[in-house]
Amino acid sequence: MSSISVAHTEDDNKFVLRLEATGYDSDHSSSSSNDNDPFHRLNFVDSNPIPDYGTVSNTTYDLLPQGVELAEDLRGGCGGRIWEAATVMVDYLLWKNKQLENTLFKGQKVLELGAGTGLVSLALALGCPSLNNMVMTDQIPMMNLMQQNIQLNNVQEKVEAKILDWGELKDIPEACRAPDVILASDCVYLEIAFKPLVDTLISLANKDTDIYMSYRKRRKADKRFFTMARKYFTITEVLDDPKRSIYTKDRLKLYLMKKK
Repeated sequence: MSSISVAHTEDDNKFVLRLEATGYDSDHSSSSSNDNDPFHRLNFVDSNPIPDYGTVSNTTYDLLPQGVELAEDLRGGCGGRIWEAATVMVDYLLWKNKQLENTLFKGQKVLELGAGTGLVSLALALGCPSLNNMVMTDQIPMMNLMQQNIQLNNVQEKVEAKILDWGELKDIPEACRAPDVILASDCVYLEIAFKPLVDTLISLANKDTDIYMSYRKRRKADKRFFTMARKYFTITEVLDDPKRSIYTKDRLKLYLMKKK
């Protein structure tokens, strides 16, 4: 599925149409659907219209003392919106931080892959007092959005944004190397990216690295990612999440991965 949005061009005061491939195939689609087409269905965190460019919203969580100020923008790709799997990860890690009496991520470097808006990184930076070294990463088109959201939430002392292209292992920034924790929210969606994502995880992680991956099952082809990843990682579903019984009904999962 594609979306059509209206963009305003300041130089000539005209409006232009922008076509974005932003949806996904669904396992619940009809048998006639093309399983090779990953852009078939949208599953945003809510059903609100796509925001105007530059729109800032406030995203709240039960265990977060303040909301996350978040600009969203689809011009850089579908990563510029909030996705449901991000909420699953944030809720769980904020809950885990509470169980650990606000000591989660103490003395650790945390790296987020495919951060998009940066919601996960920002929420944890705001909600986990012991977290002082967070690196959110994505491709070049998302860089301005990530940096804007860091500034909006005033967390630039503990969060930085870096460009990290999956599979480009020679170009991994020094700030991204040797993380203690890797976060990947809704990164399993495009089959051509499966191997680059696995290769990147192999390069970044060691046997002590905790990799949290939240994921929404949309396509049968997604199984190929997990088959590939299990050659190098153990993948265990997180079972102690108090909200697990709720989000699993919507085909959402949260996994902990460890390098073999």
